[in-house]
Amino acid sequence: MTTLFHIADMHFGAEDRTLVDAFTEVCNEKAPDLVVAAGDFTQAGRKREFDDAARFLAALDAPVVGIPGNHDVPVRALHRRFTTPWRRYERSIGRYLEPSHQDEGLHVESLRTARRAQWQPDWSLGRIGQPSLGRALDTLAQGDAAFRVLTCHHPILAPGGNRGRARTARAGKSVDTIAAHCDLVLTGHLHETFTLPARAPDHTCWFVGAGTTFSRRTRGEPAGFNALEIGEDAIAITHYVAHPERAEFHAGESWKLPRNG
Repeated sequence: MTTLFHIADMHFGAEDRTLVDAFTEVCNEKAPDLVVAAGDFTQAGRKREFDDAARFLAALDAPVVGIPGNHDVPVRALHRRFTTPWRRYERSIGRYLEPSHQDEGLHVESLRTARRAQWQPDWSLGRIGQPSLGRALDTLAQGDAAFRVLTCHHPILAPGGNRGRARTARAGKSVDTIAAHCDLVLTGHLHETFTLPARAPDHTCWFVGAGTTFSRRTRGEPAGFNALEIGEDAIAITHYVAHPERAEFHAGESWKLPRNG
């Protein structure tokens, strides 16, 4: 059995500090095999926000696969946004993150969907680059792990379809290809927890979203994270939710997702 913690949208700069400490405590106590962090470590890409994120990551005992989100590009320093958009991310927290992870049973690859700018008014939306997606899926296909995971910040499948904040460019055209190569896709951005299936010829690929882990920007869903236990036949997910009055997380709703059904 492999255990993953799925977190997203930490938004340092708008975080609940007590929940940061609570998550660190529960993560180190339960000792997952891997933490997957699906982007938006900061609120506005400021250096002090990245420094806080770095201290958080350094305190975790488990390895972390991470990918930046749209909030991890400098918001106010436009010259940095256009010339060196990922420099603060890489210098501050890059040392604590792995772009991929592979062991005997598990292979995780990441896909960057955030952009420094786009030819549309809403730069927060995601975009799938076909060359980048192809490289990630080819790497997964070349491995021999029994369970294959892709993570990116923006949703590829989302409740209600790819509309509004879930309007990730090229997502709809990529679902079948991704499902054929992956068993699980972990995303963030919407601050919403969900599980959606996509059938491949010989298995089911599950697309799973996470809410914000400890940001005050909850968008109607309490802060929380997903704990996934990966078995041979199913993925068991427990959604941990922040207590409304105490600085702690407690187990909430759970799902059992069949891998072959």
